[in-house]
Amino acid sequence: MTDGIEVRVPGVRGLEHTADLGLELEAPDLPELFRRGALAAMWLVLEREPTSGSPETVQVRPLELVEADLADLFRSWLRTLLYWEETEGFVTRSVALSFAPVPLCSPSDGLAFGLSARVGGVVDPGPRVREIKGVTLHGLRVVREGKTWCGRVIFDV
Repeated sequence: MTDGIEVRVPGVRGLEHTADLGLELEAPDLPELFRRGALAAMWLVLEREPTSGSPETVQVRPLELVEADLADLFRSWLRTLLYWEETEGFVTRSVALSFAPVPLCSPSDGLAFGLSARVGGVVDPGPRVREIKGVTLHGLRVVREGKTWCGRVIFDV
């Protein structure tokens, strides 16, 4: 338990930030950082494991995103997963991700970051502990420090 928020995802610490909640994440690679962020965001909403569901009820959804930098890509990733949770009750349980550079409008504009994912989850009708209203830009970061990928995100609750 850190700062009063327990997040049961390895490599993730919960943060309290004024009226908001946040996460500090560490992972050995970028896909794992994004996976941990997804699972930790779901934990903040539920504070429990999602309904297990039978193999017939598990859904796998494709997701493609492109952003100019990794922090923006992380924010878009979390916003999409939280939107699915809020509007459909779809709780992310597993992810398979890959990243690739994507050319911007013209070669002189450089490259953006593309994410391709398959998101596994279930529609969980159970109670929610809190609603996450948004993924803020405040303190948002995704960086590589040595051999470790580090991230930070603050949620508006």
